[in-house]
Amino acid sequence: MQYPLVSATVLCYNQARFVIECLESVKAQSYPNLELIVNDDASKDNSVAVIHDWLAKSGIPHHFLKNKTNQGICRSLNNILRQARGKYISGIAADDVWLPGKLLRQVELMERFPAKVGVVYSDALQMDEQGKLLPLKFMDADGRRPRSGVIPEGNIQMALWQGNNFIAPMTTLIRRECFDRVGLYDETLFAEDWDMWLRISRCYDFAYSHEISAKYRIVGTSATRSNLDRLLDDMCRTCLKHLESGQLELELRRAAAMRLDSLAGSSFMQKSPWHKRNLLQAAKYRPSAGSLARCLSAWSGFGPANYVRVRSIFPRRTPG
Repeated sequence: MQYPLVSATVLCYNQARFVIECLESVKAQSYPNLELIVNDDASKDNSVAVIHDWLAKSGIPHHFLKNKTNQGICRSLNNILRQARGKYISGIAADDVWLPGKLLRQVELMERFPAKVGVVYSDALQMDEQGKLLPLKFMDADGRRPRSGVIPEGNIQMALWQGNNFIAPMTTLIRRECFDRVGLYDETLFAEDWDMWLRISRCYDFAYSHEISAKYRIVGTSATRSNLDRLLDDMCRTCLKHLESGQLELELRRAAAMRLDSLAGSSFMQKSPWHKRNLLQAAKYRPSAGSLARCLSAWSGFGPANYVRVRSIFPRRTPG
């Protein structure tokens, strides 16, 4: 077998206590043709010094990108992609860990798949901040696993709209040509992955590997967990972006509108910064009694608690 170049990418922000374990898991991969690209997004701890010392001793071909100011996930990933030369891209956050053989197994799969397959992914173990494994795997947590129990493969567009994001980014191997075709990460967004999966899935199939390939660390201070309101607004903007693109078929538009309505409702309950805008857009694309009632409650200052109290009095007769 020929071993095409794989760009292994690590994104770090204030992860000095975890980054060595992550980098060691990259070094331990049995894949023989690897370039390592590390980007530190202006960490406030000593991550840069820790990474620099490890890279100097590693012997792995690498690029170390150090942002002077914090640029966020999407812009940092784009900086990495502009450096990457690999046929395949596999990325991991500095607090997560790859399992041995991850890259070799996935490259072997991708080399056998037709060019239509753009991404291979797997489930991931979950661990706490001390590295202790948690009972639930990634897909079993937070309602990610589809209700049917069937892991989505092939054309996964509808599955991405209908449920929580079930793809663990650190488990993926992505053809570089996917980014060349659909573009880089959207730097106006807070979180990177869901929008990118939606864009890639319009053009490429996804394949699922049953071999777990990574460990995902649950860290209370992670950007997404500590910014739930911002994440909800971000996901509403992603829905709106795709609805306005004119590239969704009718059934996908309906699914996207339903997802927007659900997310806007959650942003209302969280009183996120842009919840009023989210509710108006949801009412535009999926008008219903519920969406209109939430709009009235938000704009009148009635508030989510009072809205829930009033809704509990009346039977729910229409969706929304």
